[in-house]
Amino acid sequence: MVPTNAVAWPFAIGGQISERLQWLTDGMDPAYGMETTRQILQAPRVVLQFDGLESAALRRWMETLVAMNGAGLWHAPLMVDSTFSTAAAAATDLVLPVDTAHRRFVTGGNALLVDIGNPRRHEVVQIDAVNADSLDLTLPLVGAWPDRSLIIPTVGAYLDTTPNFGRFTSDDSPFSVGFRVAETMDWPADFGGVSYRSLPVLDAPVYWTQDPAYAPVRRLAPIDDGIGPVRFLDKPGLILPAIGLEATMVGAEEIAAHRSLLYALAGRNHPIWVQSFAQDFMMQSIVSDATIDVEWSGYSDWPIQANRRDIRIARHGAAPIYRRINAASEVDSDTERLVLDADLPDGITYADISGISFMALCRQDADVNSLRLWGNGVVQSQLTFKGCNHGL
Repeated sequence: MVPTNAVAWPFAIGGQISERLQWLTDGMDPAYGMETTRQILQAPRVVLQFDGLESAALRRWMETLVAMNGAGLWHAPLMVDSTFSTAAAAATDLVLPVDTAHRRFVTGGNALLVDIGNPRRHEVVQIDAVNADSLDLTLPLVGAWPDRSLIIPTVGAYLDTTPNFGRFTSDDSPFSVGFRVAETMDWPADFGGVSYRSLPVLDAPVYWTQDPAYAPVRRLAPIDDGIGPVRFLDKPGLILPAIGLEATMVGAEEIAAHRSLLYALAGRNHPIWVQSFAQDFMMQSIVSDATIDVEWSGYSDWPIQANRRDIRIARHGAAPIYRRINAASEVDSDTERLVLDADLPDGITYADISGISFMALCRQDADVNSLRLWGNGVVQSQLTFKGCNHGL
């Protein structure tokens, strides 16, 4: 529960809205051995960032609040979880009709009701209980709120930095304000239920608003005595791919599932299998239960290596199949044969397979994740992974 002297932030927000999750991971990344990590924070530190523009009396009021409560506590809105009431609520009511599924309304927490056309008319309520279709309040509503009123869960927060109010005109100010959350923000961690070799698989859909990127990185150390040729040592002796992708979540359920994934990854702490997002093999035929022929790519010319031997076999209208390549050979100049570590499902045909991609076991490359809100119920999140030395 946030103290009653906290000040609400009800102002119009029209620019970039983001929520930054900051984890802290400790660990060892030895050149030759397997890496180890340890999660330091049980829940991330969170920074909320808003852009907007206010004019005239609302601008003066906003600047007054920031000037007078600059060191104080705020009811900062979790705009990613904003929604609308499902029915009207009268003054003195103790129940607020709203769909709470997949949103961060919590018992003992607070929510903000705002009149979008007049932010001076707002009300902070304390939540006594969270139901599927309503919030029970600890105190009656002060005012009456019509159906489709804006409702936003809030958290106690302090200004991350003092906002700079631009002087677009003498009475109009664009602003950017950040709040550092002062509460512990717990959320259920969940990789999504798909696993391979006892470790989770990143199997969430990716919306190609930005092209995924893949680089088969090697960790090279230069050997240079200053007088002879420069040589390079591949310390771990395996591929440590860099993979980047932009995920787009539409609707509260997808947003909540992605947040659960981020909490499970906990920054750089937990490994996960990540596909290359490419057609790494072009299927030609199924030779036997555990043998397939693919279009020649030169794969059989080299020894099979970690982080380039596990594959994701995508299927039309069915869940992907995950297998390891045990052997590869050239059949002719157009064909290579792959021997898998386990049989394919009974009844599968060549026509069922839509693509084959490499998978690598990776960790996130940073302890920070940002969720950017684009309109109501649409969130984008940039994910960057790097391959890890895992010994599997």
